[in-house]
Amino acid sequence: MKTFFGEIWKAISDFKFYKVVKNFSAGKAFKYILSLILLVSLILSIRYSFVLGAGLNVAMDWMKENLPVIEVQNGVASVNAEQPFKIAEQDFAVILDTTGKTASLDGYAKGVLLMKDKVIYKESEVKTEIYSLADVKSLRIDENFMNGIKKNAIWIIFPFMLLGIYIYMILARLLQTVIFSLITVFAAAINKVQLAYSQIFAIGIYAVTLSTLLGAMAALFLKEIPGMGWIYAAIYITYLIVAVINCKET
Repeated sequence: MKTFFGEIWKAISDFKFYKVVKNFSAGKAFKYILSLILLVSLILSIRYSFVLGAGLNVAMDWMKENLPVIEVQNGVASVNAEQPFKIAEQDFAVILDTTGKTASLDGYAKGVLLMKDKVIYKESEVKTEIYSLADVKSLRIDENFMNGIKKNAIWIIFPFMLLGIYIYMILARLLQTVIFSLITVFAAAINKVQLAYSQIFAIGIYAVTLSTLLGAMAALFLKEIPGMGWIYAAIYITYLIVAVINCKET
């Protein structure tokens, strides 16, 4: 672990370190980026989980105040209220109707419709999802259920958040490394530095460290900075070029 954090610091602060990096195997470089992205993903997942958890708590409070008890047994839903039960706010509607009287969300731009054996979610006028209740054996959505969701919101969200962010960032950084390897090849040609592709890959992986951490910090504090993507790219390109120059044999 000490070596890992030491490599992060050197990748950011010491361009001479890249003369060592170029001799790292592709496997070592890949292990480094996996570890770096895991660290960043953990931090961001905790942050986002608290944000979404707070939003989920608000949603649960709203449901407790506005919705009747909903029960699903062996894929069949029932509602403890007169139906169709409808709550509409602006262009969004929540409709509970297991009687079959309501078959769609026509007239609403967005909304949720609970029917006897399925749930219809209308995200927009052009996108509607239908979810079958066939696999739901027993579910009771009441105050106790909602309190349980509120109590465990963070732990419910966190694993999915971590997995999603980790996979996305790994794919994004690897794709970025491959695309920007052209910069490394170009810089190596100009400076007459002989580099094998495994060396180009290793340099590209370590050079992306600072832009990755800066992006994570902006996301952590939920700051949207205009033109930040170009700034990240400029930082990455700078590191690639200076790293190649420092790999030149003297």
